[in-house]
Amino acid sequence: MNVETSLIWQLACFSVCGIFLGAGYEVLRVLRTVIPHHSFIVGVEDTFYLALCGLVLFGLSMEIGNGIFRASYLFSAAVGAIVYFLTVGRLVKLVYTMVIKTAIKIVKIVFGKLLKPVFKVFVSFAHKIAFPFVHFYKIMNNKIKRAEAALKKHRRILYNNDNKLERDEVVNVSRIEGKIRKIQ
Repeated sequence: MNVETSLIWQLACFSVCGIFLGAGYEVLRVLRTVIPHHSFIVGVEDTFYLALCGLVLFGLSMEIGNGIFRASYLFSAAVGAIVYFLTVGRLVKLVYTMVIKTAIKIVKIVFGKLLKPVFKVFVSFAHKIAFPFVHFYKIMNNKIKRAEAALKKHRRILYNNDNKLERDEVVNVSRIEGKIRKIQ
């Protein structure tokens, strides 16, 4: 086998590896569709995935490339992944999106019908349990309102003081200065 055939065979192997790595990324895409992730978690997942891709490509270059790592290997693996995402990947994404949406609808219908009686019992129980707490809250709220009303009429409170002497003694310079008197 001559050198050109060997190099073409190596590039074809890396392209097929890129297709498989692209298909492996579909697992993460399905996981993100089923369970929405925060962008930080997505970044962590992608970092681990890229590390795995690096290890796979390095191992393949050691085996297929006779221990020589070339940039053309990375390029052909990237081309394989791009070809996967632009052809079969779109179809796979469409299929699993429809399957997941259908499964979610079925689960909602089934659990909705199964859990509706349980939910009604829970709501009635919660209303019975909540009544004493609501009644206690209303009593305490009325007591607090009555206490606030009594405080507003109390003469010793500062904002009810009719003595305006403190206001007249304020000197306006670079800062506000005033005398503070004890409220009698």
